[in-house]
Amino acid sequence: MADNADLPDMEKDLDFATLAIAHRVLTREQLEEVERIIAGETASGKPRRPVEDVLLERGVLRSEQVWAVYKAKERLIRDARARGQRIGGYEILGKLGEGGLGVVYRAKQLSMGRIVALKVLHERWVTDDEFRKRFLVEARLVGRLSHPNLIQVIDVGRHKSTLYFSMEFVDGEPVDATLDRDGRMNTQTAVSIALQVAAALEYLRQRRIVHRDVKPGNIMVAKGGIAKLGDFGFVKSSLESVLSTEGEVLGTPDYISPESARGEKNLDFRSDLYSLGATLYHMLAGSPPFGGSVSDVMDQHIKNDPKPISDVVRDIPPKMAEVIERLMRKQPADRYQDFQTLLGDLDEIRREGKAPPPATGLPSSSVANVLRSRQAGDRQPEKQLRQSLAALRIWLAVVGTGFIAALAGLGYLLFFRGGG
Repeated sequence: MADNADLPDMEKDLDFATLAIAHRVLTREQLEEVERIIAGETASGKPRRPVEDVLLERGVLRSEQVWAVYKAKERLIRDARARGQRIGGYEILGKLGEGGLGVVYRAKQLSMGRIVALKVLHERWVTDDEFRKRFLVEARLVGRLSHPNLIQVIDVGRHKSTLYFSMEFVDGEPVDATLDRDGRMNTQTAVSIALQVAAALEYLRQRRIVHRDVKPGNIMVAKGGIAKLGDFGFVKSSLESVLSTEGEVLGTPDYISPESARGEKNLDFRSDLYSLGATLYHMLAGSPPFGGSVSDVMDQHIKNDPKPISDVVRDIPPKMAEVIERLMRKQPADRYQDFQTLLGDLDEIRREGKAPPPATGLPSSSVANVLRSRQAGDRQPEKQLRQSLAALRIWLAVVGTGFIAALAGLGYLLFFRGGG
């Protein structure tokens, strides 16, 4: 633990008792009792003991709780020291999170005056020249992507020995934080998120990009219910052979596809579909499909089927149980082979639940039907198609001019096929 004599006054104020109460491992009543004990000891001439020593002695706190408070204090001190620092053209405003690859800060992009999320890679990854080169190339490639359900990468660069990339700041929280706080989601909330993530994954598939790390922690839900998939797997793809202690792979194994767990190299979008299925399972069941150690979980993803979601959640729609089962089949060839079918099935569940369409970034039922009809070669009557096209206009205005033109052309062709 840092020596308080070397800390600014504001850091000295971060005393153990204040942090313990803030983290709800200590009550004010317990603190008052300990302070009475310490006051009695000092009155009798004994040296004043730290609060945490008395709490441990009396069994109020366990050693691991005391250690957790110490670590919380260290994190707060680091954050305080980082605040106001500049990395490239960004000013650090505070810490948002930390993972195995780096730290994510809330930062201000000085040139634009806007708030962003700035991910700074841990120093241990910067010492590898090959990784540094591949990271910069791949991150810049991802920076060209633009979709309403993808967190936009804004900039990537290097400042002295620091590698970083900035992303749009999403005013919301990740799905895993919602699950930790509220428990399992209802079907309509989960299906809305799944629809939007599937739309983002289809966009990536069209560009031959495999995300590789679809999980609740990488899905941000902004105000209004807009879901955004972030933390692209390009970093993981550069570090596929890197393992940490006890053979733990980078990223969370709770949602990993069997082929990825086996270390196969030629993954495609169906690997992301499996991870989406595992994520959907967690959202509805309140826990991931498998439990145990890292190696146990990965082994189960390879060999075992999860407990049917209908046995875990009694009121789940049968169609939803079928979708999850199909997404999580062990062989990629047995999963969905296209996103149109998946989007159609998810939208059917949404409509049966009489929920409103998700906020943005995905097809409405009429869009899904048009895509299905186009794929199957069906012809729609002119009146029905006119109604479908009318229903599309609002959604088309959101998506973007390039995609608008493509769908408008599709509607035009279908119209004349139906009319002819």
